[in-house]
Amino acid sequence: MKHFFKSLFLFIAFNTVSFCYASETQDPAHAGIIERMDLLVLQLGIILFAAWLGGKVFKKLKLPTVLGEILAGTIIGPYLLGSVPMPGFPGGLFPLQQTFPISPELYGFTTVASIILLFLVGIETDIETFFKFSFAGSIIGIGGVLISFIFGDILGILFSNIVLQTPMSFMDPVPLFLGVISTATSVGITAHILSERRKLDSPEGVTILSGAVIDDVLGIIVLAVVVGIIKSGRVDWGNIFAISSRALAIWLGFTTLGLIFSKQISNFLKRFKDKTTMSILSLALALLLAGIFERSGLAMIIGAYIMGLSLSNTDISYIIQDNLATIKKFLVPVFFCVMGMLVNVNAMTSLPVIIFGLVYTLLAVLGKILGCSVPALFLNFNLRGALRVGVGMIPRGEVALIIAGIGLSLGVLQNEAFNIAIIMTFLTTLITPPLLVRLLGDNRSVLRKENLMKAEHKEIVYSMPNDDTSEFILSKVVLAFENEGFYVTLLALHDQVYQIRKNQTFIILKYYPDKLVFDISADDEAFVHTVFYEVIAEWEKIMKQLQSLTDTNAIGKKIFGTETTKNAGVNTHKFQISVNALEVNLNGINKEVIINELVDLLIKSGQVKFSDRDIVLKDVFDREMTMSTGMQNGIALPHAKSSAVSKIVCAVGLKKDGVDFDSLDKQPSKIFILTIAPKEYPQSYLQFMANVTSFFMSDENRERTLAAKNNNELFRVLSL
Repeated sequence: MKHFFKSLFLFIAFNTVSFCYASETQDPAHAGIIERMDLLVLQLGIILFAAWLGGKVFKKLKLPTVLGEILAGTIIGPYLLGSVPMPGFPGGLFPLQQTFPISPELYGFTTVASIILLFLVGIETDIETFFKFSFAGSIIGIGGVLISFIFGDILGILFSNIVLQTPMSFMDPVPLFLGVISTATSVGITAHILSERRKLDSPEGVTILSGAVIDDVLGIIVLAVVVGIIKSGRVDWGNIFAISSRALAIWLGFTTLGLIFSKQISNFLKRFKDKTTMSILSLALALLLAGIFERSGLAMIIGAYIMGLSLSNTDISYIIQDNLATIKKFLVPVFFCVMGMLVNVNAMTSLPVIIFGLVYTLLAVLGKILGCSVPALFLNFNLRGALRVGVGMIPRGEVALIIAGIGLSLGVLQNEAFNIAIIMTFLTTLITPPLLVRLLGDNRSVLRKENLMKAEHKEIVYSMPNDDTSEFILSKVVLAFENEGFYVTLLALHDQVYQIRKNQTFIILKYYPDKLVFDISADDEAFVHTVFYEVIAEWEKIMKQLQSLTDTNAIGKKIFGTETTKNAGVNTHKFQISVNALEVNLNGINKEVIINELVDLLIKSGQVKFSDRDIVLKDVFDREMTMSTGMQNGIALPHAKSSAVSKIVCAVGLKKDGVDFDSLDKQPSKIFILTIAPKEYPQSYLQFMANVTSFFMSDENRERTLAAKNNNELFRVLSL
C-alpha cells in the first residue's frame, strides 16, 4: 500500500503541475489548433498515468489489468472528473463534446490503437494449429458465434423496446450491434490460465485456441456485414445477401492473397535487414490495408487483422511482436482507458441499464456455453471437457470493446446500449478465471476416446554443471542459430524462453541455471544436436586459445600495481558493512575455514539468511575453483554472484599470522574481503572491489588495518 500511495501522490502532483501550466483563459471548446494539441498532450499524459495506476491496483487484486484501465478511464472521463471545471480548463480536462463524448484528436489515437491491437491479435494467431484443428474449432466457433449473436440480438430488441422505447426488429442497427459485440471472444485470459495449468497443448486447450480464431474471423465478417447494412441504409434480404457476399469476398480474397504471398511480404520486409525497420514497415502495411478496408465500406480493424494473419506464419512474426511491444504498451492502455471514458456513469446507475447489463451478461455466458459445449460433446469431448471448452470461450475483451466503440462512433449505439456492453465485458472477464480454474482442477480425462490428439514434438535436454556455464553456452547457441539465418526472439524475459524460427522450422529454447531445454519437431532433432555439438567444439577451441594467452598471474599482479590515494575509504555505509560484519581475529587455518567464517559474518550481520548459507558457500567455492582470489601483499578478495542476495553484501576479516590462500605472490594472506553480488539484479560489484583494492594498495592502510585491536577500531579504519 505504501507504493500505491506514493504512485497516487505522483499522479496528483503531475496533474497539479499541468493545471498550473495551463492558461487561465483557455477554453478547450473554442481553442485553436495549438491549444487543442496542447490539451491533447496533457490528456495523453494523464491517461497513461491513470491507466498505469488502474492496472496496478487491479493487478494487486489479482484481477485483469484491462478492467483497471477501463475503470480509470471512467473515473477521469467526461462523465465524472474530466468535466469538472478547474483553473485553465473551464470545461474540465476531458470536456464533454456535443456529438461524441471525447475530442476527435483523442479518438484518433484510440483508432490507431485499435488497429495496432487487431494487427497483433492477427499476428499472434497460430495458423498451423488453426488448420490442424480447424474442423473441431470451426464447429465450436460457429456454434458460439451463432448462439451468442442470436441471444445478443434478441436482448437488443427487448432493450430497444423497453429502455429506449423505440420498437426495433431483429435486423435493426442496435440489436445487430449488440449481437455482434456478444460474439467476440477474448482468449488472452483463458490462454494465461491454460498456460499456468500446463493445458495449452491439451485437447481442450488447443480446441479453445483454434475455436477463438474462428470466433474472431466470423465475428469480424459479421461486423463487416452489419457495418455495410448500416452504411447502405437499406435492410432487405437482397441487399443483405449482396453486402454479405461482398464483405465475405473482400475478406476471403485479401486473407487468401495474404496467406499465399506471406513469404513474399516477409522477404520484402527482410530486405530492410534492420529488425526495427521491418517491424515499423509491417505496421505501415497494416495501416494501409486498414485504410483500404474502411474505404471499401468495411471496418478498419478487419484490414489490420488480415495483415497480421498474413504475417503470423512467417519467421519474422515474433520479431514484429517484440519490436512493437513498446508501441503496444503505450497505445493499448490508452485505448482501454478511453473506452472507459465513453461510459456514461449516470446511465450506468440507471436500474434498467443495470438489469439489462446483467441479463446481457447471462445471455453472453449461456451463448458460449451452449454454442460451444454442445458441439464439443459430438467431437469426442465428454461433459467435463465440453464444459471447459465452453467456459474458456466466455470472456469478452478488446475486440468487443472495439466493436462497441465503432457502434458508438457511428451513432448506432446510444450511451445506454454502450454501457450494457461495458457491463457484459467487465463481468464475463471477471467470472471466467475462477470458473475455469475450478474446472481445470480435475485431472481426469476430457475425451471419450483417448490418444486422438498427440503433440508431434520432442524435448531435448542438455544438462549444465553450473549457471555460469549455462549462460555462456546459451549465448553461443543463440549466436549459432542467428549465423544460420534464424530469427531468435526472447519471448519471456524472466523465464528466458526463446523462439528460434526460420521458414517452417520452429524451435522453443528454455534456459535454466542447470540445463538448456529445446522443444522441437522430431524432424529437427539431428539439426539441433549438430548445432549444439558445434557450439561445444568452438568452446573447446576457445579454451585452448585462452591457455596460451597472457599469464593470469601477471594480470592479477597489475591490480595492485597502480597508484592510489592512501586515505581513500572503503565506503562502508554505501554497501552496509556493519561492525557485525567485521572480525579482527579469524580462527581459520586454511582457505575453506576462513571462507566459512566470513559467510557466518554475513549471516550474523543480517546480510544473508541462515537458510541461504549453503547456497552462498557453494557459489564462493565454485568461483575459487576457477581461479584463486588470493592476490598479493597479504590481501584476499573472495567473491561470487549468488541468488541468495538482492544487493551487494560484504564482510571483512583479519588473520594476523596469515594462512595459505594460494595467493599470486605465494605469501600468506592476512586481510580477507568477502563480496557477494546478486545474480538477478546487476550491480557494479567489480567497481566496489576495485575501490577496496585501491584502499589496500596503500602500505599505510594495510598496516593500520592489521593494527586494529577490535572490530570497532577496524570499522573506523575502513570508514576513512
